Amino acid sequence: MRYMPSAEMVSLISFFAVLLVFFSIDVRSRPDEPQAWHGHLFSWTSRIGGVCTALALTLGWIDLFLPDESSPIHVAFVAVPGFIAVGCAILLGLEMLWQPSRGTSDQR
Repeated sequence: MRYMPSAEMVSLISFFAVLLVFFSIDVRSRPDEPQAWHGHLFSWTSRIGGVCTALALTLGWIDLFLPDESSPIHVAFVAVPGFIAVGCAILLGLEMLWQPSRGTSDQR
């Protein structure tokens, strides 16, 4: 894995911050009542994505303030949870394609 300079890490941290807001809004908007299997899948996908995003954001933020030459935080420690978080966001984006519209009636 290649070395990541501080300027690129700032961009990655900004992306993770936006992704974290997305996951927090998604988790809060999910209903508490019993759901079908796909409702549980997407609910847990949102939670796992939020935790992975928070982990990647925290490690990236810490790495940003450490010297570039001898950083104890390897890029993989930021990239792996970030990769999982992006995968969860893509899965939740795909959910929107099949989600029935709420609050609309079939009468037209």
